[in-house]
Amino acid sequence: MGRVLVDIDFEAFPRTLGIERDRTSHFGEKTIERMAHEYETGHIDTEQFFVSMEKAFKGNYSREQLVYAWNAIIREENSAIVPLVDAIQARFQTAILSNTSPTHFQKSYDTTAILKKFSKFYLSFQIGATKPDAAVYQYIIRDMSVEPSSLLFIDDIAENVTAAKKCGMDGIVFKSVSRLQAELRLLKML
Repeated sequence: MGRVLVDIDFEAFPRTLGIERDRTSHFGEKTIERMAHEYETGHIDTEQFFVSMEKAFKGNYSREQLVYAWNAIIREENSAIVPLVDAIQARFQTAILSNTSPTHFQKSYDTTAILKKFSKFYLSFQIGATKPDAAVYQYIIRDMSVEPSSLLFIDDIAENVTAAKKCGMDGIVFKSVSRLQAELRLLKML
């Protein structure tokens, strides 16, 4: 989802809070990353996550400020990929697999039209694991009840594509819409 279908700005969180990137460690960057991972894997819920964030930032920001900053990383949809998604969906079943939190997914869904084109979502906070954990890909294979080799996984992170391939899927590392289009043509999917 992120950086393929929806533009993401990871620097927006500290920037929105007015924290210079080199000062983020002062606020426990590793602690925030750990909490974010727990949130994205469903080990803590939204309330627990933001209570933990308030504590990590020692009450320097209100809940509203933290929620707004947290969701600020979600930008607009990648409009250049819409025609390609439409062409693929005319011939194949599609789904979204994303490492995401409940609030990031909801903001993405509410603010972009492209996600509404999909009827199947595999979200890390629901699965309980994040890419590149093999459990994520195995969950999808079981849920779809298909041979892994019939699944094509597209992601902007090579490590995630490599992990999908180790589980028997085919994969493409997303670099740009034009390059993805060319690779899909080579696979005779367009």
